[in-house]
Amino acid sequence: MGSSFRASIWDMSSGKFHSKLRYTSPHTPNKSAESELRLMSANEVEEVTGQVPAEDFQALEEKVYRTIELYKAAKEARAASERDLKRLREQLEEREEENAAMRRELVQLRKERQDIRGRVEKMLGQMDDLAHEQAAS
Repeated sequence: MGSSFRASIWDMSSGKFHSKLRYTSPHTPNKSAESELRLMSANEVEEVTGQVPAEDFQALEEKVYRTIELYKAAKEARAASERDLKRLREQLEEREEENAAMRRELVQLRKERQDIRGRVEKMLGQMDDLAHEQAAS
């Protein structure tokens, strides 16, 4: 047979007792729980706590510890992701700088190629003129 209770809790932020804590065992059908509830002193809460099945608290405790572990894992994963993001942004910036330098170099090489092509065409033209002059003579 399960149990249901309500207890007063000390709220440290306001410095007052609040009757917000309520535990209802899953083994208890919800039969007009409000009529059975009442405020209890700390001693009465301890007495009722002893009556609540230990496996319910153990299951709750396991869930709390699991939630804490999941939170820690998520926090570590987020920190790792933020480190990776920072590293990747730095790499991207480096690649963008390299890309800009390569583009400048490409423009310069194309200009040099065009200059060399012009000089070669000029030399070929002069050689062609010399060949025509020798053939004419």
